[in-house]
Amino acid sequence: MVFRAIKPTSFANVLVLAFPILVLCIPKGAGIFLAGVVGLALWSGHGIRTTWSEGRGVLYPLGLAILALTIVYLGSKLVFGVPWNVIDNPSRSLLALLACLVILHTAPDPRVLWRGITIALAAGFAIVAYQYFVLQEPRPAAWTQAIAFANMVAALGIIGFVRPGTDRRAHVVAWLNLALAIAILALNGTRGALLALLVTMLPLLLVRYPGLKPWRFVTAISLIGLLGIGLYLVPSSPVEQRVDQVRTEIKGFQHGDNETSVGARLKIWEIAIDSVRVHPWMGVGVGQFARVLRASEFCRQHPSPICRLEHAHNDIFEAAATMGVPGVLALLGLFFVPGMLFWRLFRTSCRNANRLGVSLSASGIGVVLASLISGLTQVTMAHQANIVFYAGIVGLLLGLAALQARHPRAGGVENL
Repeated sequence: MVFRAIKPTSFANVLVLAFPILVLCIPKGAGIFLAGVVGLALWSGHGIRTTWSEGRGVLYPLGLAILALTIVYLGSKLVFGVPWNVIDNPSRSLLALLACLVILHTAPDPRVLWRGITIALAAGFAIVAYQYFVLQEPRPAAWTQAIAFANMVAALGIIGFVRPGTDRRAHVVAWLNLALAIAILALNGTRGALLALLVTMLPLLLVRYPGLKPWRFVTAISLIGLLGIGLYLVPSSPVEQRVDQVRTEIKGFQHGDNETSVGARLKIWEIAIDSVRVHPWMGVGVGQFARVLRASEFCRQHPSPICRLEHAHNDIFEAAATMGVPGVLALLGLFFVPGMLFWRLFRTSCRNANRLGVSLSASGIGVVLASLISGLTQVTMAHQANIVFYAGIVGLLLGLAALQARHPRAGGVENL
């Protein structure tokens, strides 16, 4: 009886609040969120056809991008006869469409997302600090794969930074969110995610501070640069270790050392490019990048650990080598279609003077950009948590931003 008294919108509020906490701080939290979205869709199904019709401007392009990705992955699986499990992670991109539809249908309060992000980042920092300083783990990542965890932290830090509100308290919490994300990434040691966070948040300063004067913009960038230098100069800091490691490993690769993190990636990318030259249109089969490595001249001559890797540590090289040109286009569609939708919603919210809508759509643009940058050194589809997070956050933000784009001026955003 208590469950029946709960309205779908109230449950949606809880789900939106819990999303960042689940994916960052709870073991198997991404699966819990996925189950919650499916359950909410079944529970609130009455009238969902009308919602689909009303939201077709967002749902149709997103659905077509996901359909194209699914067709390319499924076609590659059938052509090359690879196991069905290669479709498992890509199929979870459907969550973006389902989450967007459910959000449009239940219309939760978007402000609870930022409350959840601050809680998640604070708890995440406590977890990784304990793992790093007490358990002596070199790459603390709560209960998720280290790179996937870092990518989620970067995206949540970006969203937390562009939270709505222009009063002092809103700015303090925004910078606190960013500082927590940077601190987590410094301990985690994933360089690609830290770069994605810092690069993406720079243009978002203009969203954080509307009408920001040029000299203040330059000052803010300078302060961020000084922060980065300070993190590097702290004796024995993880940032110093990882940056120095990059320089050392690049020099080593130039002298033939491929057995390092950077050297291995550079060698893998060389092998991937060679494979694309031979199989430009269809690749060698979805999920079969290991075949590319084993078939390479390098791996035939050298029993290197590189040759036991399963993916290319780069979204574009992975897609090109395994699925050819169609795979690259389909994968890019999963990023660029939501990016274009967020940009359109951003412009609409700006015209409507809806600050809440501006923050939501700008968050979406930031997530897409950060994901593209992170994808330069890892494969989004390689980790279930990664694709569930990306699909879930894109679906949530698109649905919330689309709802706000329908209304001019959302008031009360400072009271988060």
